[in-house]
Order: sequence, then structure tokens, then C-alpha cells
Amino acid sequence: MERNEKKSLVTQIFSWPVNYILNKDIHKEEIRSIPDMFGSVDEYRNCFVPLLLEETRSELFSSLNSLYKAPVFYTRSVEATGIKPPSRTSNKLNISVQMSMAAQGNSVDDLNPLVLAYVFSVENEQHFTVHSSKTISIDERFSFRSGVFLMNLTTNTRIWKALHNGEANLSLIKSVLQANTADTEQPVSSRNFGNDVMDIMRSANLNSSQESAILACLETRQIHYKTSVKLIWGPPGTGKTKTVATLLFALLNLGSRTVVCAPTNTAVVGVASRLLALFKETSSSEHSTYGLGNIVLVGNRVRMGIDERGNDDLLNVFLDHRISKLRKLFSPSTRWDLESVTDFFEYTESNYRNYMFLIERREKREGKSILTTFGEFLKKMFLGSNEGMEKKEAKNKEKILTFGEFVKQKFDGLSETMEKVQKDMVELYTHLPKSFISSNDVKKMHAARQAIRRARSFLQENQESFTFDSFNKLIGVDCLQTLRFLSKRFETLGLLVNEDVRRFCLQNAHVIFCTASGAAEMTAERTGSVELLVVDEAAQLKECESVAALQLEGLRHAVLIGDELQLPAMVQSEVCQKAKFGRSLFERLVLIGHKKHLLNIQYRMHPSISRFPNLEFYDGKISDADIVKEKNYQKRFLQGNMYGSFSFINVGLGKEEFGDGHSPKNMVEVSVIAEILSNLFKVSSETKMKLSVGVISPYKCQIRAIQERIGNKYSSVSDNLFTLNVRSVDGFQGGEEDVIIISTVRSNGNGNIGFLSNRQRANVALTRARHCLWVIGNERTLLRSGSIWTKLVRDSKIRGCFYNAVEEKNLRDAMNNALPKVDMSDVYSSFQSLSIRRERRNAW
Repeated sequence: MERNEKKSLVTQIFSWPVNYILNKDIHKEEIRSIPDMFGSVDEYRNCFVPLLLEETRSELFSSLNSLYKAPVFYTRSVEATGIKPPSRTSNKLNISVQMSMAAQGNSVDDLNPLVLAYVFSVENEQHFTVHSSKTISIDERFSFRSGVFLMNLTTNTRIWKALHNGEANLSLIKSVLQANTADTEQPVSSRNFGNDVMDIMRSANLNSSQESAILACLETRQIHYKTSVKLIWGPPGTGKTKTVATLLFALLNLGSRTVVCAPTNTAVVGVASRLLALFKETSSSEHSTYGLGNIVLVGNRVRMGIDERGNDDLLNVFLDHRISKLRKLFSPSTRWDLESVTDFFEYTESNYRNYMFLIERREKREGKSILTTFGEFLKKMFLGSNEGMEKKEAKNKEKILTFGEFVKQKFDGLSETMEKVQKDMVELYTHLPKSFISSNDVKKMHAARQAIRRARSFLQENQESFTFDSFNKLIGVDCLQTLRFLSKRFETLGLLVNEDVRRFCLQNAHVIFCTASGAAEMTAERTGSVELLVVDEAAQLKECESVAALQLEGLRHAVLIGDELQLPAMVQSEVCQKAKFGRSLFERLVLIGHKKHLLNIQYRMHPSISRFPNLEFYDGKISDADIVKEKNYQKRFLQGNMYGSFSFINVGLGKEEFGDGHSPKNMVEVSVIAEILSNLFKVSSETKMKLSVGVISPYKCQIRAIQERIGNKYSSVSDNLFTLNVRSVDGFQGGEEDVIIISTVRSNGNGNIGFLSNRQRANVALTRARHCLWVIGNERTLLRSGSIWTKLVRDSKIRGCFYNAVEEKNLRDAMNNALPKVDMSDVYSSFQSLSIRRERRNAW
């Protein structure tokens, strides 16, 4: 298939019949393995197209294959749009739905005829608009009574669009086609950067490898004659996220236009949160949100977990929220609110004079005088003690307000408006870029807000007697000048912003966060020119997902941060997996000899935990930080536990069972883990020690069995002393806990351990623990596997960290309950004769 083919990905999918989708071998002959180097940009982009089609087909096939548990919606109404006589047909439909639980037993046949539809507009959870693969007539609208959501096509359509973008900036892509032999690491001098940047570096308390990595990346900004791609290699616990956040904070202060990408919305939020934390630490307490207008977060609000009651900092930089705020700020009603407050302060004296003039004029017209003390005396004498007449006269007579009462009354009437104006000032300097509002303007707004608060307090204390001069002095000339300035500013910026608020926000931001596929939406017209691309978790990103970000307008330099020795992106299709579709640009560049800057000090794991992965995966290049070497750091986590920081616990009696598809489980390991968790919980409760525990397994069936066994036993703990996280290895990448328990599951006589043997998956599993790492497994199976786990078992025995679960009464009882009835004394004797366990000692 030619890369420049005009068809969209959706059009391609709509052309597929059911038997095409269900055929696993349909693209087998077309697929070619992705090469390590490329001769041209066309070759580069063309190689991903058939793989993307096959991966999309595989995802769709998987969805259809699991149709029996897919969420079902029932149509309430269908409205065809774009129907024009004489055809009276359309493939654009507005659908109103009612959601339902999964309908067990559904199959592909239940959707015969199969009609695919692409959701392109969502009004809410019950109403959306689709493009249908079949043209629908008016008479057929109500024949579609139900449907299922099969897959999210957003990422794949964005990749397709990037691969077929004929007008893209290709400068950076050309630099990654071949090995870059000219790129060598040069020492970077801190003298090349300003004091502000060096202050940021010093305050971040970076180690030398982190500091030199950041300075090398910053130096690329000064190179205009060539393109470059920098790789920062961040093994587990080496402060990769801190390094990225500090780099971004320096770029923000330098005013560099930077796009920051990550594989998922969750990962994007993670790195954005770290930058915002640094921003907050250095911001003025009086106007801490000033400057956030230079940061924009773009993405799916639901997947990012952003809501009105959530993290205020994330909400303040979230693009959709910012757009709504700016539209309200520059609406006519907001300008009127500001003008009414300005008029109140500016014309209070003249307004009171007008008020008094009108009162006096009216009373003269009625034959009265304001100063009628003698007249009032005569009236009282004439009326005598007629109390009824006095009350009636008093009721009819308007009370003349003193200046203080007049001001207080007007102020109270504008109370809500005053509050809104004060909030609007904050919103203004929060959401506008610094280039549109200076720090001096912000200081004036802060002074104006203080003046308004002083006026409120003053009026509450002095409601009747004060003079014009005292009130004017209270407000101050600066307050009025600021309010007048804001009125003009609102008017000018309103004309500018309302043309296209989204474009305004993106083009004036210095740091833009989005997913890698979301970069496809960052067009030149919408975003403008970009100086630098930073990709976090770059080794978890399929290379084709990087294409959109690499083509950003004006881009000449990129920084990729990751670790190719940890898990790569998930790939559904076996054909695509074999063709290296899941390989990242980071990994390919390393493979062809591209230099990478190593972060070489780890701050997470106790040395006894880091020792094996450091030697096995990183050739001993990683040093342990002083903080993880300190005895007090570890001591309290070993109290009451028989195992040391690192232990292999042999559960040789368990039997693997295959449940869901090809996913195994081991119920004996489940029982042992449940017992260990119970002991940990007891220690945490008795000692009031805060403890976070993670249970990891490569197999989803084992994860499900552990979750079912534990239930809600620990989730209902109210004091948060003990927290438990049970997830797959893939789901734990990037995470960490005080204690990690790994369930290896596999137990057979031939050493077959399947994808447990994957080195990248093992690396992730073995590097999540801070204080204690306990591996549960079958010694015999793992030793025979000839894998990384063989080395781990042998290492645990050499270091005296090998334990037999059957030798501990509690664990032996737990195993006994999970096994068919067996004479455990015989089993125990067998273990004693076979065990080569050494005397117990903690692996310090």
C-alpha cells in the first residue's frame, strides 16, 4: 500500500468485511520487519502503514472475539443528518442511547449485518454523532436497536494522518533515519546559561549526571545549523522524572517553545504535575498562579482525571478549562462588572452630591427644606400627641442618607460584583501568557484587590461618619489607575482572544503537554513554530507514534527520556510483534549506536534489592545513593519480619492451572501471599507503621485470583497506615512501593515459563520495591528455565536469601489449605533433604 494513498484509516476499516477482520493471516504476506536504518523519509513512513493496518485489524478482531462481555447500548432514537431529496439517505447519524450491562452470550452473529460506525462528535454519555459504514435510509433508521463500543480509534487515526502528511516538517525525521556518528558527548559549561537557570539547577539538588544531562539538552537550543536528538537513559529509581521536570522548568524560564509528550494521558499528567510542583515552590505567595498562562495541558479530561474539584494547578493549565475561563473573562458582562466597580470608586463623591441635589430639589418642589429643624418643631407642636399621624408622616418621609450610609448602601449593592471582579483579576493573570500581562500589572491588581478588601472592612467599622477625603485616601490613586487600566486591557484583549481562543492559548504558550499521538493536532496554524520536543517515557512509545511529534512546525531538536531495558509498548498482533512494531525510536537509535546520557545514581531501592538488577541489566553502572544505604532507612521495615530486604521464597508444591485463555494461576502461591499480607498488616497495625505493599504477577489470571482471595480486607482500612496495590507487571511500570511481592506462578517439570522469561518484564518487576522485595516461585521450574529467573534463584542462594515456605508453620498451613490432602510431614522431610538453604542472614 502506498503511503500517499488518499483514503483515511476510517475509510479503510469501513471497507473490511467481517471475514477480513477475523482472518489473522490477512496481512501476513504483506508485513515486513521494520529495518534498523532507512534510506529515505518515504521508506521510513511507508514501512509503518501496513503494520498499523494489521494492528488495527487485530484490535478490532479482539473486540469482536470478546463481544460477549462488551458494554451494550440500546438506541432510544436515531436522527439521520444531511438527508436531501431525492436520495433520502445518509451515513451521518445522531444517536440517543441507553447504556446497559454486558449482555452475556453475544457473538459476531448477533451483529449480522455488521455495521461499523465511527464516533466523531460526543454531546454527552447518552448522545453522540457517528459516521456509518453503511448508507442509512429514513426507513432503516430504527432497525438498529442495539450496538457495542468496539475500540478507541483516536490514536491510530492520528498516526495514520501523520504518516500521510505531505506538508510536514521533515528536518528531524531525516536525522533519525541513519546512525548519527558525528554526535559525541561534549562537556558543557554552566557559563553558557543565565543565573536564573543555574539557580534552578542548584535548588533542585541534582547529582552530577542529572545536571550534565539537563545542561546538554539546554545547549541544543543554541545550535541553529543542525538538528539533534538527545537521549537521556533513566534506569529505575534514578530520578528520571525529577530530571525531566527540572529541564522543563529551566526551558520555561528561558522562554523556549517546547512540546512535551508521553505515551498516555496518565503519563502526561505525571510529568506536568512535577513541573507544576516546581513552579509552585518558586512562585510568590501573593500571586502564585502568575505565569501558568505559559503552560498548557492538552488531552482527554476523563483519562487525565481532571475535574472541577480536583487538582487546582492541573485544572488551571488544562486547555479546555482555560478556554472557558478566557471566554467568560472577555464577555461583555465581565467588562460591565469591571466598569461598574471602577465607576463606584471613581465617582462616589459626585454621585453623592447628585443624590443630595436631587433630594434638595424635590423637597423644595414640595415646599420643604432639607434643613427644617424649626419647621419640624412647629409641626410637632401643631400635631400634638397624635401618634398615628406621626407614624404616617415618618413613613412617608424619605430618610436622607449620610455620605457613609450612601457609600455603604452602594457598596452592598455591588458586593457580589466586587467579589467577582477580584476573582476575575486572579483568573486574568492565571490564564493569560506573561507576554500579555507584566509582573508590574499583577502587582497593581494585587494592590487593587487589597484596596477593595480594605474598603469593605472600613465600611463595616464606619457606617455613618466619614468624609470624602478619608474614603478617597482609603481607595488610593493606584487602585483607580489599575481598574481603569484593566477596563482598557479587557477591551483590547477581548478583541484579540475571541478570534480563536484555542489558537491564542497554544500559540502563546511556552510549554505544551500532550500525548505523542495528540501532537498530530498541533498544526502550524494552530500552534505555531516549536523549538524543542521533549518525550518522556520514550522507550514505551511505538516509533510510529513518535512521527507526529517529530514533524512539528519549526522543530529541529528533540530530547527522548526513557529506558529501553524496561517494558516497551504493547502490541496486539503477533505478526506486528515479530516485525518490531512495538519498538521505540529510543531503542532503535540506541541499537544503531546513538549516544545516550546515563543517570547513574538510584534513590529508590535498598542496595540488597538493587544489586541483582544493577549487575544483570546495567552492567553495574548504577550507584546507590547515600540515603538508601543508611541503616535507619531499612531497619524499621524488617522489624517483625523473618525475611530480609531481598528474599526468594520457594513454594514448590503449587501447581499451575490455566484459566482465562492461556493465562495461568497458582492457588498455592495465592495462599502464601495472602498469609504474608496478613502478617504485614498485623505488624503495621501493632507498630502504627505506615506501609505500602504491592503484589505483582505477569499473569492476569493470577492477579484476579489474588484480588478475589483478598477481597476488601485491606481497602476498608480508614487510617491509611496499610495500603495494598495488586497489579500486573505491565501495570506497575513507573510505580513503587515499600514492599513488593512477586508471584512468578509457573510450576512444571520442564522449566517452561512462557513470557515470564521476558527480560524487560523481569527488570520492571524486580525494581519496584523500596525496602523489601520478596519473590514467590517454584525453585525447580525457574532453575530449569534457563532464563533470568535461573540466575535470580542461584543469586539468592549464594547470598543466603533463599527460603523454603514449607519450613515456616504459618506458610505451611496456608499451603496445606490450598492443596489436596497430602501428608505434610512427608513433604517437609523431602524439602529438608533437598534444601541447600544456608543459615539465615539479612542481605545488608
